[in-house]
Amino acid sequence: MSTFGHRIKKARLEAGLSQEALAEAMSQLIDKKKISRTAITQWESSKTKGIEAANLLKATKVLNVTPDWLQFGRGSMRPMQAADFTSNACFVPLLSYSQAVNPMEKDKEIISNIGLDEQLAKIASPHSFALIIKDNSMAPLFTPGDIIVIDPSIEPRPGEFVAARLKDHDTIVFRKFRSLHYNNFQQFELAALNEDWGKIIIDNKSNGEIIGTLIEHRCRRRIHDLEEID
Repeated sequence: MSTFGHRIKKARLEAGLSQEALAEAMSQLIDKKKISRTAITQWESSKTKGIEAANLLKATKVLNVTPDWLQFGRGSMRPMQAADFTSNACFVPLLSYSQAVNPMEKDKEIISNIGLDEQLAKIASPHSFALIIKDNSMAPLFTPGDIIVIDPSIEPRPGEFVAARLKDHDTIVFRKFRSLHYNNFQQFELAALNEDWGKIIIDNKSNGEIIGTLIEHRCRRRIHDLEEID
């Protein structure tokens, strides 16, 4: 069975890159963080359990593969081109956190696109987008590297999961939503599933807002279980 290590090696070889060349190309992207050849070797040998979200995005960009295929082994290996779209197809952009925070950033080059199945495509709004989980605040249900699809058009109900913009910190958090009322003011609470992370209260005086509700979660943990069996 194909593993993450097998897939990244396959994509690297098809791109005609050595491990050193892939590491150097990835090191030039986004945050310019240095990637070593040793890291590439470990990924390809499956000695590591996964890959950080930022490095996953860099690898997909350099190797011209989709995050879904590289991370999970699902869907098309290559990003869909305009000619590949059909009337029943639906794709949402995979955004960086800075693109999700700042609407003006969305006009910049999109990292990749995530395909939705036909049933979900019928209900997802044209403004839906995908993010990659970056921290363990929502563990064990959501872990770093998981892909989430967010729909800004859906008003969250208590208990649903949302992406929220904290304007004072210019960042996005992904949390469980809970509606609150205090002194006739509308408030809401953003709760982490990991008890080591504190709750966030947003009220009328706070500079925060919900930017969308979760409509799909793509989890990598089962893929890891299969990789261990392989």
